[in-house]
Amino acid sequence: MNIDGTYEIIEMSEWDKEDIDLVEPGYIRIKGNGGALHFICVDGDMDIRKSKSGSCKFSWEGNDEYDPASGFGEFTCDGDTLTGRIYIHDGDDSSFVAKKTSGNGLLS
Repeated sequence: MNIDGTYEIIEMSEWDKEDIDLVEPGYIRIKGNGGALHFICVDGDMDIRKSKSGSCKFSWEGNDEYDPASGFGEFTCDGDTLTGRIYIHDGDDSSFVAKKTSGNGLLS
């Protein structure tokens, strides 16, 4: 299954939707073994490893409000929905649900 695309983060266990979309709508973008994520003031580039069972693990590196930040996570894909958890090194962690956006992959 090809999971490439942009997924809008619609739910996180630690933050409400207003917080997730503080700067712009939260998202996870996947292309091959790479990707990007954004939520609140966190931005990062992802290195994704897909397992034979269909689950994915990733590490990420970027920033949190201009301070260097990094972490890791995991997710599964069921149709157009990603379900997983994001960890911030020396910080918070949260489960998430993200839905694939339609069309050109841009969030509306």
